[in-house]
Amino acid sequence: MSEPAVVLTQSGAADRAAKVQDLRALVQDMGKWRHTPEGGVNLIVISVSSALPETKRTPTLVTQMGEAVSALAGKRGGSLYQVSTSDFAILIKVNEASLISIVRDLKVEMLRTIERSFPGSFGTIDQSRLVLSYDLSTNYRSAADRVAKFAEVAQREADGGDDKKLRALTHADIKRVMAAYEKFGTDKFVKAFVRHQDTVVKASGKPLQSTMTEYFISMDLIRKPLFVDVEMRGSGRLFNEFTLVLDQIMLQAFNQMATPPNARCSLNLNVESVFTQAFETFIEETPAAKLKQVVFEFRQSNIVENFDEFQIARGLIKAKGATIAVDQIFPQTVGLVDLEYIGASLCKIHWRNGAEDILKERQRAIKYIQDCNVTPILIRVDAEKALEVGASMGINMYQGFLIDDMLKQQAA
Repeated sequence: MSEPAVVLTQSGAADRAAKVQDLRALVQDMGKWRHTPEGGVNLIVISVSSALPETKRTPTLVTQMGEAVSALAGKRGGSLYQVSTSDFAILIKVNEASLISIVRDLKVEMLRTIERSFPGSFGTIDQSRLVLSYDLSTNYRSAADRVAKFAEVAQREADGGDDKKLRALTHADIKRVMAAYEKFGTDKFVKAFVRHQDTVVKASGKPLQSTMTEYFISMDLIRKPLFVDVEMRGSGRLFNEFTLVLDQIMLQAFNQMATPPNARCSLNLNVESVFTQAFETFIEETPAAKLKQVVFEFRQSNIVENFDEFQIARGLIKAKGATIAVDQIFPQTVGLVDLEYIGASLCKIHWRNGAEDILKERQRAIKYIQDCNVTPILIRVDAEKALEVGASMGINMYQGFLIDDMLKQQAA
């Protein structure tokens, strides 16, 4: 890894900032590490493109963020790379405590820079994707996959494939998805756009046992024919309206889908959707025995934002014998909401790179959740590390791409 260079900032002061290298240099440096591995080396990705809509990724903002990242990388002794027009990466050798501090400082600086350029946009930033870290010793594959994706984007841009600018989501787009559902009919729409993913119980020495299946409309699949030119990120309230329409479609289609008999199924809804005609019809038309096998998932942030409404929704759902799960509990917010009080039976905790350190800090909160007879599920599981961390905390239920692969291997 290269040494930091002394450069002049915009203010004219000579600050110790990291020299900016390109994606090719990052690939070479990661290749060198793989040939002669060294402990404590981490890849930190600062992905502006993942966190901000295209309309806000202005050249001025990207320049300001690059200067901030360069200053921090130089101060900490890391090597800096610009891996796309609006994304950066740092290779750095640090201990665990220093890594946590660096990631925190980067997030704070990035959020401040964005807020200065676009006041009031804080709520539209996908902070979970803004800064990610990968320990090369334990997670080289995920780090390499991330770098490979940057390379694919660069190749498409070189081939002229990304010339088309994305536009903002509109009310017409929201109407379009319902029109597509009505035109295709339930069977064709479900086959084209609805996917499912199993939650499993993993016990030592035993095969994985599927215990629940979540059904959802795939955003990746629906984007290709209907929204290929639409920027979903940063759409704020309009995107919420869009998800309400998706909820309505799922509620209408659910009883016509080929779900396994006597199997537990889950649907992810907005709290607001419980008060729609589609939900009322769903409750009326779903047999009581089947309804008891349904789990309604609500995002933690959506519950907090609409808590009075959620309390009413909770009563409606529990009166029918259905189950409530709280979704999108990020590691740092475990214990923020009293899950026993709100009537949840399950809670879904998001796994992501670096989550092991945060979850260790929240271990008491996880134990309290379990003592309240709320079952934690670790989701978005894409690495063996998640299974190790989960097992160490008494978590034995998992969902994610790694689980999908393990189930396929088990069935082969």
